[in-house]
Amino acid sequence: MSFFENIILAFQNLRANPLRSMLILIGMAVGIAAVLHVVVLGELTQQRINERLSQLGSNVLSIQPGYSWMHGVRTNAKAVSLKWSESNALAEQSPVIARTVPVYSGNGDAAFLDKNWATQITGTTPDYQEVNNESLIEGRFFSQTELEQRARVCVLGATVYEKLFKDESPIGKTILIKSKPFRVIGLLEAKGENWSNPDDQVFIPLTTAQERIFGVDHLSSILAQMRSAEDYDESLFDIETILRQNHRLQAKADNDFRVLRQDFFLAAIQETNKELAKFIIVIALVSLVVGGIGIANVMLISVTERTREIGIRRAIGAKKHQILFQFLTESIILGLLGGLLGISGGALFNHFYLGENAPLPVLWISYSFFICAGIGVLAGIYPAFRAAHRNVIDALRYE
Repeated sequence: MSFFENIILAFQNLRANPLRSMLILIGMAVGIAAVLHVVVLGELTQQRINERLSQLGSNVLSIQPGYSWMHGVRTNAKAVSLKWSESNALAEQSPVIARTVPVYSGNGDAAFLDKNWATQITGTTPDYQEVNNESLIEGRFFSQTELEQRARVCVLGATVYEKLFKDESPIGKTILIKSKPFRVIGLLEAKGENWSNPDDQVFIPLTTAQERIFGVDHLSSILAQMRSAEDYDESLFDIETILRQNHRLQAKADNDFRVLRQDFFLAAIQETNKELAKFIIVIALVSLVVGGIGIANVMLISVTERTREIGIRRAIGAKKHQILFQFLTESIILGLLGGLLGISGGALFNHFYLGENAPLPVLWISYSFFICAGIGVLAGIYPAFRAAHRNVIDALRYE
């Protein structure tokens, strides 16, 4: 019997038991579709993380106050340890730090007409836009002159804009920030959420934030832009040396500040996402193994039901290897059909659920065919071997 005759006979036998065949196909298809969906989700998440990493930049350090201590116990309160003058000192004294950006942030309400939104008010300098890779959709960032004049101007993050203005242009409008009027001069492009929401902010000049809004003279953080990412160790040494000297810390005293890489959190999320994706893929592969067991079960039942047919074929001259390949072909076709159904269903589900921009995992589609064929072979070997080695006389007598 030729290979093509085996395929035709296999389809005929599958059609003879449609419900049983469909249940096995659905089991295989669900496993393959689950694998493809997890892979696509992982790729989309990876793309978003890479975009955020490129936006943050790997050459920016965030210097933040340490925690206060009381009677040898650390409290949740932040230490008041960073000054604007120290931000300038870092840029001037360290050869590997290109520039620094002082930042003070606090919570407050932003209001426009009858709309009110609790958000984060961030005071900073004009260099913040370039150092933190902020892109403007409309208007402009505030200038050095406006910083020096403590001007009441502001730039809106995407979330604040959506809550206060929706589709209306905010440029030139006056909003209230902590009950004080500010003129909107810019609108930032959305960055998307990660461990926080960077779009839920209103940016104002640092002088305005410190003197007109919050009444403070210290900073929430300092952004230090290195010459390159390779200067991390030297930059960290310079920051610790300069700040410890300014804070008059003893040699054995701990730092009262923290230095973090801006891309550290996203890199951690990236690794966690990879591990989670691997775990879910393993679960999906388990469902494929279950599907393979189902194929083996179907093939064993098929061998039992067709015992007399096997005996007749052997009696008229069919070889053992021909019987073996006949049943093995049926098993492989079940696996491949299940895989094809799963690939098609997974692709359609990803298209409608994740959108048109969902990537097509070509490599994993190829893997899926090999996996399904392999499962078909493994699941069919024993039933096919059992069919091929049936005793001809016993098979002919089987009722």
